[in-house]
Amino acid sequence: MEEKLVLRMTGIVSLVMVAAMLPSLGYALNQEPEMVAPFLGTIIVGLAFGAYALRTTVSQKKMRLSIRGGAVFLGLSWLYTSILGAVPYIASGDFSVPKALFESASALTTTGVSSVLEGAPYPSSLLLWHDVSQWIGGIGAIIIFAVIMPQLGSSAANLFSAEVQGNSAERTMPHIREAVRVLIFIYLGMTVMMIVILLVLKQPLEMAVKLAATSISTSGYLHYRTYLAECNSPMLELLLMLFMIAGSCNFILYYRILQKRMDVFWRDTERRWYFGLILALGLLVTVNLWQERCYDIFHSFRYAFFQVVSIMSTAGLATQDFSHWPAFSRLLLFYAAIIGGCSASTAGGVKVSRVVVLLKVCWQEIKRTLHPRMVSVITMSGRPVPVQAIIGVGRYFFLYFIVFIALSMLYSLTGSEMLESMATVVVFLSNVGSAYGIMGEGTTFEALNSFEYLILYVTMIMGRIELFAFVLFLHPDFWAKKRGW
Repeated sequence: MEEKLVLRMTGIVSLVMVAAMLPSLGYALNQEPEMVAPFLGTIIVGLAFGAYALRTTVSQKKMRLSIRGGAVFLGLSWLYTSILGAVPYIASGDFSVPKALFESASALTTTGVSSVLEGAPYPSSLLLWHDVSQWIGGIGAIIIFAVIMPQLGSSAANLFSAEVQGNSAERTMPHIREAVRVLIFIYLGMTVMMIVILLVLKQPLEMAVKLAATSISTSGYLHYRTYLAECNSPMLELLLMLFMIAGSCNFILYYRILQKRMDVFWRDTERRWYFGLILALGLLVTVNLWQERCYDIFHSFRYAFFQVVSIMSTAGLATQDFSHWPAFSRLLLFYAAIIGGCSASTAGGVKVSRVVVLLKVCWQEIKRTLHPRMVSVITMSGRPVPVQAIIGVGRYFFLYFIVFIALSMLYSLTGSEMLESMATVVVFLSNVGSAYGIMGEGTTFEALNSFEYLILYVTMIMGRIELFAFVLFLHPDFWAKKRGW
């Protein structure tokens, strides 16, 4: 029964992908006849699978998945969508299979990098598909971690997502269909709002749509990578900062605001820590840039805060080539990329909530050492954090460290230097995909070999589906049908 539920959900995802390809097909019909067949063929395949999945399954009003079912759906959905999204690239004849998978996964996981050279004669319909799929990837991440994961129950939610704050009742909406509708409404509303504001700022319509899509989804991909630097507009940068922060905050908080429950928003511990980290890191980078005489105090403040927000929200937009900044500033950006944004958002990273819980655990152990008989409880947003969630956070960080080391060693086999390998793995595992190297020279992804593309493809997928879900696939017991999963 659960396999059918997973099949049905994957079929719905397939139909969403089909709908997302329609703008590219329309553009191809009007401007690029040679791209009609690649998109039309992909749409037929996705439509056929979606129709089969829905016809052979029955709608379940009460959607409940076990840990095993949730992991299967996570893995299948990201794997299937990345492969389906890669078909138009492969069929165009301009991309090898590894390169096409890299391009597709980059958009859908909102990593926001590209192997397409600026100004290269690639079909515009493919560039449009990249823009649309990264916007779809943003709402997909929100729905999975804000709606699907809580349906697994508290233990599974603690494993797979950042729901570690002990207030799942506040963060879980009553019905999955209502939740999906509300989140799509919020996501779409924020996108339209930003487009309108950009048009008021006299941005071209095409660029306004691209900037809105990349900011809200925190994908950060712009085909014209130097566009923001050429604009040199403090007002535009401020607007992008606000919407990158909005996209990387917990979307369930916005739902509570619509319910006129502002108290939930103001007392949310993760949100307060997130804003505090942005402020602290921004000021530190500002002082460092100013002391090193990279810019004057105003421009140090301006560039520092934009880049801190961009990296920590995992958008990866850039107004300056920060690969030439002082080592201290680049190291802070490296830490910001690891931390990432908030739970139930479009942002990647290990999530602020996990970092906060781990810091509170460390501080509690220090106090317990000084006062052995002391009894204390770790709280988030005024509620106690379950012991199982705290244990899960510790396991996650250890697993993240192991995966980080393994992937860095693997990527170093490509000939990259140690620091470059580490920085590359972090920005892909956290789905940052910054326009410039955080720890080294400017990074490009146009001339990688197939081995490098495949490593980064797997890294992006691992970063999106959560590490525990990926590791579960490697365990033999996972594939054995046993009770308790």
